[in-house]
Amino acid sequence: MTSVLYPRLLDRAARELHEQYSQLTVDELQDRAAFRHRSAVFAATGGRRVADEELQELRDRIVKAAENAGFPGEGRRADRATFDLEVAQLLHERSGLVAAEASVRSIWAFLALVVLPDISYWRYPNPPVDRVMGTDITRHVWGRLWWRAHLLALPQRVEPYRLLDAFGEAAFDQIFARRRSLGGSRALVRALAETWPAVERGGVNDRQLLRDVLKRLLRTSAIVEFEALDGDELLRQVSEAVAESVVVLSVDVPSAGHRHLIED
Repeated sequence: MTSVLYPRLLDRAARELHEQYSQLTVDELQDRAAFRHRSAVFAATGGRRVADEELQELRDRIVKAAENAGFPGEGRRADRATFDLEVAQLLHERSGLVAAEASVRSIWAFLALVVLPDISYWRYPNPPVDRVMGTDITRHVWGRLWWRAHLLALPQRVEPYRLLDAFGEAAFDQIFARRRSLGGSRALVRALAETWPAVERGGVNDRQLLRDVLKRLLRTSAIVEFEALDGDELLRQVSEAVAESVVVLSVDVPSAGHRHLIED
């Protein structure tokens, strides 16, 4: 597949736009949307340049999804979570980006600050700089969604994006932040997503449990090549790591009777 090259917004310009846009309302930002910027550049080689018409279509689709979630009003938290899942799939299916290009943070700065400034600042009001500039893609308003879809997509399946909602935002952020130390294994992330919804947690906090599971998988990755395992074996490895974490952490979870004694 030929990669589509997106404009890269230089850091100084991105910071200046963020400083300006932080003072504007969402309604005012709707008039600032554009498809070009004087401080944006393209990579010299590696694919074809995205057309203005493609950026327009991408913006239209994301705006429509935002409107369904309450834009330009505040909307409900659940609607914004649904919006994230819809846009994750949309970006992955429609943007034409490949992983190498999607790793370039200045591309996400261009999308957030030039193409979608109103939706960016609606999704995260008064955002810290990493939400819009792409200094940390794991926190970027759009970059993190593309990567969520990329890591969880099931190629050549009838429902390739059915795992998108296996994790909440905070849980996926933990996984995404550790993607390099996990060897960038998409197969491992998908196996964890397949396993996670059915886990018997035994009263263990989700965040604590996932953190412990990821530590175990990181240790295992030093001696096991996850990408070389077949699907069943990979699921077994993940299930064992989860089960071990539940057993260990459950020891520290007070029983209901013990909690009553503490409270009394």
